Amino acid sequence: MNRIPSKCPICEGKVESGKTTFTVDLTSGIVVVRNVPAFVCTQCGEEWIDDPTSVKLEAIAARAKEQNAQIEVMAMG
Repeated sequence: MNRIPSKCPICEGKVESGKTTFTVDLTSGIVVVRNVPAFVCTQCGEEWIDDPTSVKLEAIAARAKEQNAQIEVMAMG
């Protein structure tokens, strides 16, 4: 994972490594990925996902779209 920023660019709160849930509506279905590594602001709750993780999430969404999945729920591991 990328280096954690020291301060939130929105509220200047402390940013820590954490987890989030990624959800995307593909029109034909919904993809939910839990336990996604992220940077999370302890003050405002804003979340950021690094580039390598974003690439993985895009691949998951593309695969679900190709398979015409109505609902795809998974956890990153």
